[in-house]
Amino acid sequence: MKARLFAVLASFSFSGLSGCSYHLVGTGAGSLPSHLAKLYVAPLVNQTGRAELDQRLSEELSQEWLRRGRFQLVGSAEEADAVLSGTLVAVNVTPVQFDAQGRATQYQLLVVADMKLVDRTGEKPKELWHEPRLSRTVTYEVDASAVDYFDRELEAIERLSREFARAVVVSVLEGF
Repeated sequence: MKARLFAVLASFSFSGLSGCSYHLVGTGAGSLPSHLAKLYVAPLVNQTGRAELDQRLSEELSQEWLRRGRFQLVGSAEEADAVLSGTLVAVNVTPVQFDAQGRATQYQLLVVADMKLVDRTGEKPKELWHEPRLSRTVTYEVDASAVDYFDRELEAIERLSREFARAVVVSVLEGF
């Protein structure tokens, strides 16, 4: 009797699991139409005073799409089925930790962008995904007396660019 009860409960448990929508992040079909094959990643528009960050983020977005293999990347919007575009609207570097002399020892780097993906295959472009305030933050340590402050900031920008690109791609693929 116990064995039969166990079998019934186990079958309910497994049937419940098989119907759920668990899947690995970045592998789901999301809400993207299957006919989209070619993607153009437009260079980000930079509305901040921070030079070159838009280029680094754009470059990392392209690399992340290549790693995922979901699209063939193309060199212009005219060649593309879909266009990923965005505007860098804010970049802030803020000291968040200080030593006994009041010198900053840790900074926080924040990036905020307005991102969207548009399907160009129809008569009119159709917005598939839009995140008007996509943000990512990283913190990084600096030695207040060292000369490698800018090196640490560049490392933080690299890390933030990877995290930003991953967040965009996962959001698009998972339809969050």
